[in-house]
Amino acid sequence: MDMNLNWLAIGVCTLLMFMGGAVWHGPIFGKLWMKIHHGDKKFTEEENEKLMQGMWKLMLTEFIASFLMIIGLACIIQAIPEYSGIRNALMIWVAFVLPTLASSVLWGGDKREWMFAKVAVTGSYRLLMLLLVGYILSVW
Repeated sequence: MDMNLNWLAIGVCTLLMFMGGAVWHGPIFGKLWMKIHHGDKKFTEEENEKLMQGMWKLMLTEFIASFLMIIGLACIIQAIPEYSGIRNALMIWVAFVLPTLASSVLWGGDKREWMFAKVAVTGSYRLLMLLLVGYILSVW
């Protein structure tokens, strides 16, 4: 099978997923996300600056991870053309993303009281983005 990927669509979808993550974990669920990871601790301006110093490495890693996930989804959409991009995205989320996420939260040292919230926030973000990207890749 010849894979001719639409690299422009993949690039646009990668940017969309990356920006969606910033909105999802910022204005939409940012306060909850901070509570999950830091409890009720209020950071000083100096502490916030220190936290942000290495943030570019995390952002770059997330950008690359999103890019690779979208390439994989694009390949699967082409390999299984009888399924819609949305259906392929849903299958990937159910079979790989959600179990991997749940496992990493369960075994990652998170506080038990926040495990469900962390899986719910991150899992719903990944589901929404994969469905959107699956749709875009199948129609572009």
